[in-house]
Amino acid sequence: MRQPWRDEFPLARELVMLNHASYGLAPRAMLDYCAALRRELETDPIVHLGDALQARLASIAELVATELGLPDAANCALTSSSTSGAAAVQRSLPLSRGDTVVILDCEYSSVIRGWQRRCDEAGARLLVVGVPLPVSDGTELLDHLSRAVSDSVAVLQFSAITSSAALMLPVDDLARWGHERGATVVVDAAHAPFHVDVGAWQDVDVAFGTVHKWLPVPRAVGILWARAAVATGLRPAETSLTVDEHHLATRFGWPGTFDPAARLAVPAALELWRQWKSVGAVAHCTQLADYAAEVLPEIGAVPTGGDTLLSPRMRAFLLPHNDIGALQQRLLDADIRVWSGRYNATSSIVRLATHVYNDRADIDALTETLAAVLGSRSR
Repeated sequence: MRQPWRDEFPLARELVMLNHASYGLAPRAMLDYCAALRRELETDPIVHLGDALQARLASIAELVATELGLPDAANCALTSSSTSGAAAVQRSLPLSRGDTVVILDCEYSSVIRGWQRRCDEAGARLLVVGVPLPVSDGTELLDHLSRAVSDSVAVLQFSAITSSAALMLPVDDLARWGHERGATVVVDAAHAPFHVDVGAWQDVDVAFGTVHKWLPVPRAVGILWARAAVATGLRPAETSLTVDEHHLATRFGWPGTFDPAARLAVPAALELWRQWKSVGAVAHCTQLADYAAEVLPEIGAVPTGGDTLLSPRMRAFLLPHNDIGALQQRLLDADIRVWSGRYNATSSIVRLATHVYNDRADIDALTETLAAVLGSRSR
């Protein structure tokens, strides 16, 4: 029997969706809610898209920061996505000739490219530190960093949960490592809000992330947060009418003409999120991810990280298989949606993400399909 929450989503009936992490997916009720908001905005766009909108967006940004437990909740802004937040941080943080920016090779590729462009312009050095998979724990990760970096660091950036490898990194340990070397610590929180405890972070200077991945709000809503000393210098990548406003939320509140409906829907999405948590639907997602971690190694899949690096609802596995095209086609033909890619000359990587519309049958279908690809026997 299908998970009862599945009927709340517009997924094709035959689809096994285990890739919620890539784009998020809003339930029908939230899609309808956004459509109603758009109709409301169109009744008087001169009023609804003016100063009144900025006040509403600032209030929602503070609501999100408070819900997440972030300190300095007023130093929070809504953005379109992690990419727009990353661009703002990369363009805004001071960087001089000879400075070093340190980033891990398991970071999102466009973020690495963005820092490379910024370093090239400033005459700074980008140091991309390799993290061989699988990695056992945070100590091993810090050892890799310490061996690769011998002097001061201007900026250290890393993901709270890495994109393809789904590693939940030890945020505060890494932040302290960066601060000891003089770095401004930046966290890519694309997969963190409403997935892990963002409010527990003590030593982060600035974070950008995505809200629409794990909160049931339609695309596209992102978040940018910074401590007060850093927030004063942050500017959106586009030079908009509000680029020099005092408050961070207002500064990022008008990136030119855009559709604000998804951002305005965040309070309603929060209510639905709380309902899911109260009935155990979110905890069930973690149980499904744990189930995947039990059955996939039985067919030869290797977890990308040790137990302390496992995120609640995203898991990734190395497969002893190097024909990524054949693997991806097999998954498409089976109507199974996961993220997959080449890791090295002998291995592929598969990442799954569980959500409230998933059940054990979805994990079993993935296991069966991968077993056939690997020539293994599924359970």
